[in-house]
Amino acid sequence: MRIAVASNGLDVAENFPQCLNFNYYTTKSYEIAESQNIPAQGLTGEEYANLMERIDVDTFICHSIAPAHKSAFEDRGIEVVSGASGRAMQVAESYVQKKAEELENEEAQEDDEWQGLP
Repeated sequence: MRIAVASNGLDVAENFPQCLNFNYYTTKSYEIAESQNIPAQGLTGEEYANLMERIDVDTFICHSIAPAHKSAFEDRGIEVVSGASGRAMQVAESYVQKKAEELENEEAQEDDEWQGLP
């Protein structure tokens, strides 16, 4: 999974697309395996959505995002998580942990369903 966080330095930026940089995280086995910090390029929200699609971002995390920009990401199959604040790395780690827990719950539910079969 590849996650991008709109940031100002190491913190989640208040406003996208006026952020200073993007922190990118690659995960393996629901742990962050690699991180990169790439300067923002002064693009429009639509152009950033295109860029994120080209570099295989699965999830985009930010504090606030306009509905049109959110749609641009979602139209490209990129999940948008807004309302984030704090350190970008901690936000990404929390997101990955949440996804791991959701997967565990789904697997446990499937196990319960199989056990209930005659």
